[in-house]
Amino acid sequence: MNTYYFVGGPLPGRMDEFRRRLGAAGGAPPGWLVLPHASGDGRALHVVRADSREAILRHLALFEGIYAHDGIVDLCGERWLSPAT
Repeated sequence: MNTYYFVGGPLPGRMDEFRRRLGAAGGAPPGWLVLPHASGDGRALHVVRADSREAILRHLALFEGIYAHDGIVDLCGERWLSPAT
């Protein structure tokens, strides 16, 4: 498993539909840490332990048309995660 992060959230005016779909899906998948922005704008930092970007995108597909996200970044192998040499 790798660790990924991205920022995303429901489009303006779509929070109720987002919550409905999320509830129907049983909530966020295991391994997802969702940290809402302090501004309350509906967007959140997502830190995700997943097998692949595709696994993340499969979950996000449930919210097609009502949700937007920035690029998904794979933290695996990032130099700043490695011990200092």
